[in-house]
Amino acid sequence: MLGCCLYLAVPVPQLYETYSFSSAVYDRNGKLLKLSLSLDDKYRLFVPIEQIPQEAKQALLLYEDRGFYYHFGVNPLSVVKAVGQMLAGGRKRGASTISMQVARIIYHIDSSTISGKMMQIIRAMQIEMFYSKEKILEAYFNLAPYGGNIEGIGAASLIYFNQEVQKLHLPQIVALTVIPQNPEKRMLLTDKGKNNNAFAAERLSRIWKDSYNHKQNEYLEQKLAVEKYLPNEAPHFVRRILQNNSGTIKTTLDINYQHTIENFLRQYVREKRKKGIYNAAALVVDARSMETLAYVGSNNFYEAEIQGQVDGVTALRSAGSALKPFIYALALEKGIIHPRSMLKDVPKNYGLYTPENFDRSFYGLVDATQALIYSRNIPAVDLLLKVGEDKFYQLLKKAGVKKLKSVDFYGLAMALGGAEVSMQNLVELYAMLYNQGNFTNMQMVAGEKSTIKPLLMPEAAFLTLDMLTQNQAVDEYSAGFSVPRGNYPVAWKTGTSYGFKDAWSVGVVGPFVVAVWVGNFDGTPNNALVGREMAAPLFFKIVRYLAKTNKIPTVLAPDPHLNIERVDICRDTGDLANSDCDEVIKSYFIPHVSSIKVSQVARKIPIDVKTGLRACRHRPPHTVMKTYNFWPTDVLQAYAQVGINLRKPPQFKENCSNNEVFHQGKAPQILTPIDGMRYLLRSHKLEAEKIALKAAVDADAERIYWYLNNRLVGQSAAGEILEVKPVVGNNEIKAVDNLGRVAVINIAAELVD
Repeated sequence: MLGCCLYLAVPVPQLYETYSFSSAVYDRNGKLLKLSLSLDDKYRLFVPIEQIPQEAKQALLLYEDRGFYYHFGVNPLSVVKAVGQMLAGGRKRGASTISMQVARIIYHIDSSTISGKMMQIIRAMQIEMFYSKEKILEAYFNLAPYGGNIEGIGAASLIYFNQEVQKLHLPQIVALTVIPQNPEKRMLLTDKGKNNNAFAAERLSRIWKDSYNHKQNEYLEQKLAVEKYLPNEAPHFVRRILQNNSGTIKTTLDINYQHTIENFLRQYVREKRKKGIYNAAALVVDARSMETLAYVGSNNFYEAEIQGQVDGVTALRSAGSALKPFIYALALEKGIIHPRSMLKDVPKNYGLYTPENFDRSFYGLVDATQALIYSRNIPAVDLLLKVGEDKFYQLLKKAGVKKLKSVDFYGLAMALGGAEVSMQNLVELYAMLYNQGNFTNMQMVAGEKSTIKPLLMPEAAFLTLDMLTQNQAVDEYSAGFSVPRGNYPVAWKTGTSYGFKDAWSVGVVGPFVVAVWVGNFDGTPNNALVGREMAAPLFFKIVRYLAKTNKIPTVLAPDPHLNIERVDICRDTGDLANSDCDEVIKSYFIPHVSSIKVSQVARKIPIDVKTGLRACRHRPPHTVMKTYNFWPTDVLQAYAQVGINLRKPPQFKENCSNNEVFHQGKAPQILTPIDGMRYLLRSHKLEAEKIALKAAVDADAERIYWYLNNRLVGQSAAGEILEVKPVVGNNEIKAVDNLGRVAVINIAAELVD
């Protein structure tokens, strides 16, 4: 009864309440990346008793407390002897059990006095009331001093021997066991003149040999390799790990990849400093598991002049054209294009927005794959308009892009890098292409699982990746590159931010996603910061290294379950090849999704044998059928701007009826304004407000007649602009070519002050 009352009256001692612990961060293969300091600047790593070797427990009990499992926290005989010697003025004797030493540590007791020793005894008994012997041992192993600011066997084993506790061998255990009794004199240092650990360890070794016939006894006299091992690897990566994790943490990082890529970056930036380039960042992720293998946040974490502690993996920056593949992916998903669809690369304005290509030139007509890998801006903006800005915006949002402004803030500029993203965002998006449209966040801690979100149609993801493999590697034509090439596909894209502040290269090789950023964290513009010229060479240096150290598939093959097929495509038109097509190529398309039709550009028309002019109808032997390409006028003009004059079909020999020629050609395509647009008319300048009308017509059309709400408002030659006054409200605009073919769109006009 008295015992129960005493148990209830005595407070439960807290073994670790006043202590914080270090964290040990490891790479995927068990290499220590960093041992952090505790909040009180100690190296103190918590290790559960289950992970402490049995030999360490045996050595401790032999050296400190052989009766540990039999006493109640105090060894009375030893205490009487110690107190007697202290009263007689003799040498101070410890007499402390392990429980008493734990009490002295956690209650900060000065046990050199009789009153202190009594307090130590009372506290030891209090601890024994509430904790098992195993828990008391655990507290000792985690809190005992091991010299300097090292506390606990977990931190000591890492710092002195670069070993986790459970991997210590017997001579190391013996050397560590004797330290807490006199930590400052026995701490393990490389300067052997400053410690007497060896003498104490030799004494314990003799006791051990007398007590145990252990298989490692013969090694006890061998010289130990000791050094202070406090690595600080992958500092940006480790800093992120420690923001959300503590204790012993196994990560996904591969220190061998990390070191190699860090060296690549340092060497590359050193070579580019003369061009005003001082920084770079790189990230490598295995898309199969989304595990992060290498994470280099800057060229030098410790260089303040380049703001080295800024993390280039998480920093939000303009990615330039590196996001274009996902506009194409959405267009493929909606069936707007297939990989060989012909897109117009011609001068165009979208209200007040007039994008230009990087080289300020136009290709006229280019297929979707070429438009993507050549990073043509006009086709990308056109596709974004057709896909819908909000659709693309929502994709970025669902993919975790942070701090996005409203979709109206960006508008069509999103196609050219208007929205800022991080390197991590880019890697996760490109990994989504590899993973058939399934999005997963990259992993940094081993064993973590992340939610899988399907964001793209699997077929669209594969086709986009396949299109990107057509992008020629920069080191395939650079004489300065000595790295061996490989016969494996690399699906990659570059990006250059507006104002030449960021150069990007990101892509997929085998299962690996690689991203590289080159620039300066202060945002200083530099004309040298062009993705293909500045980031791509470093990107391919990493790619070739990964290919050398891993088996990379030589072909990017679609999953057999994907709903895709290959068909014959007319190279010049991007349509299904007909009998009139001069050059046929193979291309994928998505059945029941892709917008694909038989080519109508190449058409056979009747030609008068005598005059060579076009006849109204075929009347052999007076006429023969010949093939001509009927390109729209805007494409003809675009080709003309770059010095290419395409052959046009001949004019008609005579006036033909509409019924005779209508079915032979294509209706006009209204280029300006855009169907569904909303115009704002200034009320105080209403009389001066006008809209521009422009249409592309078939090669055989010469004039366009314009109708506004079914009223003729003017006419223009093919390819010319006509300005007209809109009406407030709905405006139906109709373009009719001189051969009677019609196109119709609708716009709205509103009054504003």
